[in-house]
Amino acid sequence: MKIAVAIISLLFSATTLACECLWQGPFKDVYTDADLVVYGEVERSQGNGFDLNIKEIIHGSDYREQIRIWGKKDNLCRPEAKVFPPGSQWIMALQRIDNPPEDAFNPFKANISFGRQDDFSLSSCGVYWLPVKEQRVSGNILDGSRWQYLDPKKTPVIMAVFKAWLQKLLPDEAIAEAARPQSEARKLLNETKMFLWEDQRNLLPEPEQESDEQFSPVRPDLRSGFETNGEIDNTSDQNSDQAE
Repeated sequence: MKIAVAIISLLFSATTLACECLWQGPFKDVYTDADLVVYGEVERSQGNGFDLNIKEIIHGSDYREQIRIWGKKDNLCRPEAKVFPPGSQWIMALQRIDNPPEDAFNPFKANISFGRQDDFSLSSCGVYWLPVKEQRVSGNILDGSRWQYLDPKKTPVIMAVFKAWLQKLLPDEAIAEAARPQSEARKLLNETKMFLWEDQRNLLPEPEQESDEQFSPVRPDLRSGFETNGEIDNTSDQNSDQAE
């Protein structure tokens, strides 16, 4: 009888603390509604929170170089903080904590908290975070099954391609193609294409060189009498005189 009561208590407790929310979809469907979208690296993690060093702000604004992000607590629909270990890098779509409840922060349990004013929270009701490793972005960016955050079959996307997509320089089809499972040969081919594309995009015209001399339509090395080792080469002129 006592065992049955214990089991019922556990089930009731799990139900009470369960998170309930509607699935919001892949990263494409959620990041535009975030208060802040950042690329950063986890500095430290304690309790249900972790500190993120911001490498780049993709969307929104914040003056801090490091922000505190709060995860799972009780029935809050957030991921566990342990998912984000120190040293790991992420792209995150965050919500700023504004007007937290009175019992949001307990100074006697500072590591377990709802979060403080102007800290950030991370939702687990969609793909609000994407892992980054060696400048490659993983996770369900465009599509995926419900409650699936990362499809291991998909190929990580080169960061430059991901950023170009965020800036509307590349269409969804480019991300879909980049994330499609690929053989090593096809992966190398796509990386070469993306490298050439990025190189061409960053190509700038060379600045004009100022010179007192007038430019000649003939290349200097094709002129008769060009300087060699500080002396004038008159070979062509001598040959011309002999011919006369």
